[in-house]
Amino acid sequence: MDLLFSNPYINIRLHPGPPHNTLEIQWLDFVPSADFRASMREMLHLARLHQVQAWVVDNRLIRAMRTADLAWSGTEVILPMSDLGVRRFAGVESQDAMNRMGVTALLADAIPGTQITSRFFPTVEEARAWATEPF
Repeated sequence: MDLLFSNPYINIRLHPGPPHNTLEIQWLDFVPSADFRASMREMLHLARLHQVQAWVVDNRLIRAMRTADLAWSGTEVILPMSDLGVRRFAGVESQDAMNRMGVTALLADAIPGTQITSRFFPTVEEARAWATEPF
């Protein structure tokens, strides 16, 4: 697992294949809107660069997000990730109830129009294992 990017809010790691490249993001705390969007743009750049096909998102430490940022994520992150060839989204839910509700609603709205299969797991290890197994 290679650390590709880090700031006070997020770590982005690559699990190189085989069988396929998987990007893992770990949110570290509450993230202001501008930093959230900049971090997501960097993640998209890295996903494109490394031709990832699976995506692990560790939301345990992130807190509530603005509704506008969640909506932005659907069109500006999830749809482009699908267009890049991502097939799996493995999530670990936030400890924050408001974040869990927002992310659940976002995925219920955005994922059905994509080629991504999504699942949530109680631990990042389980999410990582599913995301990195062969299709």
